[in-house]
Amino acid sequence: MRSTNVLIDLSALEWNLGVVRRRTDGRKVLGMVKANAYGHGIVQVSKVLQSNQIDMLGVAFVDEGVLLREAGIQIPIMVLTPPERSDVADILRFDLTTVVSNIQEAEVLNAAASARRPRVHVYIDTGMRRDGVRAEHAVAFVEALGYCTNLDVEGICTHLATSEEPDSAFVREQLSTFAAVLRQLSARGHTFAIVHAANTGGIWQSAQSMFTMVRPGLSLYGYAPPHDDIFTLRPVMSIVSKVLSLRTVHAGETVSYGRRWMASQDTTIATIPLGYGDGYLRALTGKASCLIHGKTFPIVGTICMDECMVDVGDYSVEVGDDVVMLGRQSNAEGHVQSIDALDIANWANTIPYEITTAISARVPRIYVKDVIHV
Repeated sequence: MRSTNVLIDLSALEWNLGVVRRRTDGRKVLGMVKANAYGHGIVQVSKVLQSNQIDMLGVAFVDEGVLLREAGIQIPIMVLTPPERSDVADILRFDLTTVVSNIQEAEVLNAAASARRPRVHVYIDTGMRRDGVRAEHAVAFVEALGYCTNLDVEGICTHLATSEEPDSAFVREQLSTFAAVLRQLSARGHTFAIVHAANTGGIWQSAQSMFTMVRPGLSLYGYAPPHDDIFTLRPVMSIVSKVLSLRTVHAGETVSYGRRWMASQDTTIATIPLGYGDGYLRALTGKASCLIHGKTFPIVGTICMDECMVDVGDYSVEVGDDVVMLGRQSNAEGHVQSIDALDIANWANTIPYEITTAISARVPRIYVKDVIHV
């Protein structure tokens, strides 16, 4: 078994769902579990969310929904990218809810439906310009959808492009556009059981975006801009490895591919069995750190496919010592140091979403409770 593992704290996941519920004041919650639950394990995470009575799960593609149904997930699952023709049979067979934004795709789904009326949500493009019906065409689209009598038009939604920006003017513009669409539709007798727009950023930055359901993604896994202690989230993922080997490197010698790092003095280099083949990005070269014995050490030299190297100086480190690449670790005095996905994202000039989803399947996931946050 590998000495590098991803630890998934299910207690933290449950805590974060509770935080979202308190934050959103009883609204329905659709938990996003696409992309292997942002790297955390789609089946295991979905089972925990289902056992905690979440209202719905969100995936990007039909095959993710099929995987969940085959794993025994019974609660509603929404596919949040528009369906392709090849998806229709599985949407019906596995009772998946889907967004619709094109009348031709809706007609194909309608024609295939028989005993079971598939649930659909009208997807309105208010400014993301990725998927959805443009706002100015919304009324005509919904009225055309009325001829698809085998479909259950359950909801309507949009997606916010700048929701993580504090006091975003563009979010206000999108919400104004969406509200206008809802008014126009209501005036013509079209109402919806579920209305949703707020992703994680919307939940924390814009109460006006919450409507009747919210779609938390990364906040379920521990990252969002909470403003007070009652809404503090807990990171769910940790990455823990071990020192694989130790060697003395003399002043003037270089480490790893490309000789990008040179020792300024005699030192000890620890090799860690984690690299970009595991999703620990090569872009972290020369920027990242890790924790050993609760002390921060720099990762030096080019990050390799399977390994990276740490300059531990003259500190007492032994082969087999735990190395925390993401997470928390206490030192001998009991003081806790931490590295979170925001830290790693800042080092790599990216976002925490990419950090957690990048961790590849070859790193085993170990599911624990009450271990990481004690």
